[in-house]
Amino acid sequence: MDVARLNFSHGTHEEHRELIENVRAASGRVGKPVGILQDLSGPKIRTGDFPRGGFVAETGSTVRVTEGTRAEPGAIPIEYPNLLDDLVRGDRILLDDGRVGLSVLAIHPDHAECRVESGGTLRDGAGVHFPRKALSLATLTDKDREDLAFGLAAGVDFVALSFVRKADDVRQAKQLARDAGRDVPIVAKIERPEAVEALEEVAAAADGLMVARGDLGVEFPPEQVPVIQRRILAIAHRLGRPTIVATEMLQSMVRSPRPTRAEASDVATAVFDGADAVMLSGETATGLYPVESVRMMDRIARAAEESRVSDAPPPEVPVGVGTAEAIAWTASMLAGATGARWICVFTLSGTTARLVSMARPPVPVIGFSPDEGIRRRLQLYRGVTPHLLAPARDMDEMVVRVEESLRSEGLALAGDRVVVVFGAPVGVTGRTNALRVLEVGELANWGKSG
Repeated sequence: MDVARLNFSHGTHEEHRELIENVRAASGRVGKPVGILQDLSGPKIRTGDFPRGGFVAETGSTVRVTEGTRAEPGAIPIEYPNLLDDLVRGDRILLDDGRVGLSVLAIHPDHAECRVESGGTLRDGAGVHFPRKALSLATLTDKDREDLAFGLAAGVDFVALSFVRKADDVRQAKQLARDAGRDVPIVAKIERPEAVEALEEVAAAADGLMVARGDLGVEFPPEQVPVIQRRILAIAHRLGRPTIVATEMLQSMVRSPRPTRAEASDVATAVFDGADAVMLSGETATGLYPVESVRMMDRIARAAEESRVSDAPPPEVPVGVGTAEAIAWTASMLAGATGARWICVFTLSGTTARLVSMARPPVPVIGFSPDEGIRRRLQLYRGVTPHLLAPARDMDEMVVRVEESLRSEGLALAGDRVVVVFGAPVGVTGRTNALRVLEVGELANWGKSG
């Protein structure tokens, strides 16, 4: 795996601290940077406690829905203080990931009268959704703020923001991170109808997007989710934002050592559609085959990528972009035109590697950086493998070190072409302004020959 996601809907800070330490220790043992993504829980709405620990909702029956943490017999309690103010006649309420569906018939002072459209058995703490309904809830709860402060202090590499509805939600999280002295990337989870409607603005404000298909599948009809997924990926790619496709990708591997053929196709389709990352959830959190699940997803993703290389058209430089973006897209075209084996990027902030990744080059990218945190951040960018490279005093020294690294690790032989992308002067952040096509064996003479 490249990134470990920690779900803060569950667990204590001490348990998450132990997980972070375990990931860092394992990363050190295998000699591979592994990023950590803190997934904030957001304002999860759940049922309260039932008198007998459960409730049977029979299809066609009428039930009472109340506000609070506990209900009297025959009612469904929902832990949402503004419930009766927000509901109107005709609204739908989905419980337990949509397994139980209600429609609101009338609003009374102390309860909502609802008809059970699809019945089932509810347990304490079942999830509650209000499809296509605007709710008067803050995106960042008090718990989220406490969790975010903990995660930033513990050194997480990314933060996934749940329940995003507008760009200001992302900006607020970014400001909290800055106030804590961290410039951590904020990944907006697209799971609410409001976020889908404001997708352009949310994507522009965020550092990445997650296609949270679990909640999307509750908020929208199932046939719309693949369409929304493709739209999210297209907009994010156009704006240069990495994307994560999540939820039920290899769900059967929670209990089976092999996925279904449909699941394999689902993972491959996400790759074909341009996702930067595909994420496992229950398969590795509670499943019986966590290692096998990671290996299987890796195999499917690699096979999908390899099948696309020869068919992918050469990228075109978008009109009106800045120098850094133009350099990145040109590097991708040059790599294909010259038969380069690698694109080598020297980056201090990760921006250059992200831009080159967004050009979807036909060859792999090596992201050289002296910063361990940046190397972990590079793991989210498609096609980029992070490598350590000590700071260089000038371009000549940087290029010589790149060649030494390629040769020492057996990544290139004499005569192999590589495209080198960098900023001049070396060591200054935010200056992606130069590239060269060079042959291994000649890099050390670069400064002498010009």
